[in-house]
Amino acid sequence: MELHTRAGVALHPVEVDLLCAFAEVAAPFPLELPSAAASREERDVLFHGAAVTLIERDLADERGPLGVAEEFVYLLRACTGVLDLVVDREDLGRLGVAVLVAKDEALLVTQDEAEPFGVVRMHAASVDEAVSRVAHLVPRAEAPRTAPFTLPKRALRSAFEVMLTRLPDDPDDPDGDVEPRPMTQDELDTLLREHGIDETVARRMVASLQPVVGSGQAGLASRDETEDQWHRTGEELRWVDTPRGRYRLATEDPDWMSVNPLGVDELRAELRSLAARAR
Repeated sequence: MELHTRAGVALHPVEVDLLCAFAEVAAPFPLELPSAAASREERDVLFHGAAVTLIERDLADERGPLGVAEEFVYLLRACTGVLDLVVDREDLGRLGVAVLVAKDEALLVTQDEAEPFGVVRMHAASVDEAVSRVAHLVPRAEAPRTAPFTLPKRALRSAFEVMLTRLPDDPDDPDGDVEPRPMTQDELDTLLREHGIDETVARRMVASLQPVVGSGQAGLASRDETEDQWHRTGEELRWVDTPRGRYRLATEDPDWMSVNPLGVDELRAELRSLAARAR
């Protein structure tokens, strides 16, 4: 019998990989289906085992997928868009969500790092129900009481590249540096100033955006019938969470990044808008 909970039917990543192969469509972002096979023969063995377990759980028979597995294959082939979401949580790790949409029909697919074995859960729902469930998967955070501000993209990118040089090249190399070398406040101030970020902007950035306790992004992907890969459609919604609240990072402008308070209602409205575009 299939394992079904309120979060949906649980499938092993190899089972999901097999269903994607059956549909002849790549898994949508952000699902991670790491291949444990080093050869075609090993992959065939894994797929055979996955087929057996799907049949044992009434998710397939000798003709093909059944139940939510059949719905997944159908929507991989026929959906008009995928609403995807990634949430990085301070203590629980990464949560990936993909909502496959076809008109008013949807399949909510989740993969939570907090669960063992990279398990993937699937729940068939209406689009409205799926979006409501997605909104509740995002940790609640209020909008901070602060005015929007902007940051220069080029300067931030250059400063970030310098910060990356402080990270170890290979943490597993016993002969190399295994720990990052964090910058002192004076070094950070000097670095930002050298890259065109004045003291006022730097102070505002540090005061508002540190420390980061979580982050997330949501977007829309689509494909046409001639290809098996998904492509990003339109701009993404991105945010960071701090002890002061949630900030939206708007990157539409090629030269500037806008930082705006992001409230719960606004986040839900943005998710509904993405789902509407996927229909």
